[in-house]
Amino acid sequence: MGISRVWLLALMLFAAPAGAQDTDRPPLAVIASWRELTRIDVDAAHALLADNHPAAVPETGDKAFVSALKTAYARAQARAGDVTSYPGYVATLGEFANAMGDGHIWSNASFVPAYVHWAGIVVNKRNADWVVGKEDRDIVGEDIVGDRIVSCGGVAVDDFARDTLGRYRTVWSVEGMRVLAAPWLLVDTGNPFVMRPDSCVVRSAAGEKTIALHWTKISRVKLVPLVVDVAGKAGFGIRASGAGFWIAIESLSSKAQAVVDAANAQAATLQNAAYVVIDLRGNGGGADTYGRLLADALYGDVHVRAILGPPDTDTLACPSAWRASPGNISATAAEADVFAKAGETFAAKAYREGVSQMKDALHSGRPFTAPLTCARAHDTSAAPPSLMHGKIIVLTDSACFSSCIGVVGYFLKLGAVLAGQTTGADTHYSEVREITLPSGLSTFSTLRAIMTDAPRDIGPYTPSHPYAGDISDTAALETWIAKTVIPALGTK
Repeated sequence: MGISRVWLLALMLFAAPAGAQDTDRPPLAVIASWRELTRIDVDAAHALLADNHPAAVPETGDKAFVSALKTAYARAQARAGDVTSYPGYVATLGEFANAMGDGHIWSNASFVPAYVHWAGIVVNKRNADWVVGKEDRDIVGEDIVGDRIVSCGGVAVDDFARDTLGRYRTVWSVEGMRVLAAPWLLVDTGNPFVMRPDSCVVRSAAGEKTIALHWTKISRVKLVPLVVDVAGKAGFGIRASGAGFWIAIESLSSKAQAVVDAANAQAATLQNAAYVVIDLRGNGGGADTYGRLLADALYGDVHVRAILGPPDTDTLACPSAWRASPGNISATAAEADVFAKAGETFAAKAYREGVSQMKDALHSGRPFTAPLTCARAHDTSAAPPSLMHGKIIVLTDSACFSSCIGVVGYFLKLGAVLAGQTTGADTHYSEVREITLPSGLSTFSTLRAIMTDAPRDIGPYTPSHPYAGDISDTAALETWIAKTVIPALGTK
């Protein structure tokens, strides 16, 4: 089926009379069309991974990925036969992506409903518990904020969450991703494949009780602010904090460069402080180069190089191995131009070199641009002393993902301590790329390269000083670090 025909089919489905879509059972022609459309996009998503992801090549030897792809694709094909509507289509693509077990593989719907239904409850994941974090008292009818959820619809809450959030919204194997998805537990987005319970059992100090769930329509504009503030927002900058300093880097984007420049400008002051907090809350990644440069400013670049090895900008560094495919070459060339226009000169240079290397590999019949492993040894015992005299505390929340996880790894190797929440998890597959599927109704992503000096699985990193409170409350966090973490480190 050509793309133009797919678009026509999609437009016909969305233009169907409202009455036809409001009934319990859409017309058979509409059902057949949604199933066909879903199968087309499932096939395209599978082809994207099979033709471009490094793990899909036998030389990689990643049997777990190959098995996951086979199983996820078969299930998505079967699930397509049950699709009767757009929400079912979205759920099928989402389940396919989540089943790959990598947060860099996702499916994003092009259209979201203006209204959804919810039970008036925002759920938070706190350690092993699912807790009522917020509520709309007018909907719920009683005060249950702080109560632990035991079960919903007669299903234990862990199982209920796994079968809803874990199957369709997030990678269930990663605790940090469960935390980010938890607020959506009692929100009904129309997914026809999940149960909408009519009651939940909650537990408080007074004991257990059953509460009825009153599903109510709410606009997405009102709902989203309630469910997205589970993570913190570090912001950007350097400021004094008690006897130490607070360095905030909310993303590893070009905005981080100003923070690195400021750290270099006052390096001696930072190095002689009693402690430095590196606040990475809300950091979903970017370029880990900024984290490496910040480490240079604090510890001294000679010490950092001795511990971590040469930086990516060094010719002695381990190169990434790009999967050489026509699709990867085309996408990487286009993104190099985007980076150049945005002033991201390092990224633009790296991507242009990747394009050249992939073209050479493809011409030579090689699937990769470099060997898949690289372990250039360096003698850490000969490392000169660090210039940092005080303690470094890295503060993370569950939003820490991708390159943020790598930066946490850098600082832990350099002797920093971790506080806050457990980070997300990553793999050595890198350079995400996203396409629009043939229907235009959703996107799907893949990865293009392998970090040859990294293990297959990276993270999650668990803090030695976990924080159980509201991770978005900066003032409370600062007080907690000063009164709890700093004394525990033997620092005044």
